[in-house]
Amino acid sequence: MQRHARARIELIRWLGVLLASGAALGVAAGELEPVRIGLVRQASAGPLYIGVAAGYFRAEGLDPQVTFLETDPAVCAAVASGKLDIGMASLSASFYRYAAAHGLKLIASQASDQTGFPMYGILIGRKSHQAGFSGVHGLPHSRIGIADTDSGTYYSLLRIATRFGLDPGSIRTVPLKSPARELTALSRGQIDGALLPFATALQSARAGDALLRLSDLTVWQQGAVFTAADNVTARRDLIGRFMHAYQRATADYQLNFLHYDDAGDFIPGPHYDQYLELIARQAHMSVDVLAKTKTYCDRRANLDVADVERQVKFWQEQGRLDKRIAAADLLDLSFIGQEVAYPQ
Repeated sequence: MQRHARARIELIRWLGVLLASGAALGVAAGELEPVRIGLVRQASAGPLYIGVAAGYFRAEGLDPQVTFLETDPAVCAAVASGKLDIGMASLSASFYRYAAAHGLKLIASQASDQTGFPMYGILIGRKSHQAGFSGVHGLPHSRIGIADTDSGTYYSLLRIATRFGLDPGSIRTVPLKSPARELTALSRGQIDGALLPFATALQSARAGDALLRLSDLTVWQQGAVFTAADNVTARRDLIGRFMHAYQRATADYQLNFLHYDDAGDFIPGPHYDQYLELIARQAHMSVDVLAKTKTYCDRRANLDVADVERQVKFWQEQGRLDKRIAAADLLDLSFIGQEVAYPQ
């Protein structure tokens, strides 16, 4: 607790210095150009929060105006209508449908579900655990609560089944719309497991429950940074400066949160305590929970293009995405210089 208190004091002092230096930059560079960024409030946007606080956007002559919206569809609609310049959202069937219909382009990674940095887990109820459901081979014929069968977590669950030679149709997914409803159904024995954000699953686990991390079984691109296709051409300089600042932030995030030694022990970066406090405050979660549930973002904000291709193909095979849509048409990786490489 004392360590976190000291971190809060250091954070306040540190932000004061940054704000002062940012103001000086603004005076030297002239009026800052607004860049309007929208997202749902979440810890996986940690690099963005760091970039704003550290002054990386101001260094590019930008005034980052961050708006928190209630849902990913609301973020997509605001970008498509021109109310926002940049959006961040989870990838899902509905996201791809909307992006294709309204000319949205994925330009960078927000987060991916990676081994060692779990974003989601299946919380297995005590009775089901005692009956033998403890791992991937317990999935067939189990009732798995899930927020939405259009979601990326549905994709990852069925990808796990395919990878381990299970029949995807044997997994009985139960759409319940929210983690709260999933937990209620789990407590009543109406489902055998609840597929939840990892932080929620970790905090909700009771004695006798088991927790199965999805990222131990498959890795996938969970969220992306995107803009409108018109911005790629008409406002290319703005998007380019945003991406330069964002990549500085993702590199800083990796330095402070994603380094481990050869023995697997975490090596906190020089600003770890300050950034942890910053992200926890923005995400409205405790520092202790955040420390246990750090998410992954590529150092250069590169997207897992091969997985985006797999996701598009998956949703097309599920009949939830027009087969004429090509993943390449939804991407513009020119701002980060990433090569497009699809699986053979």
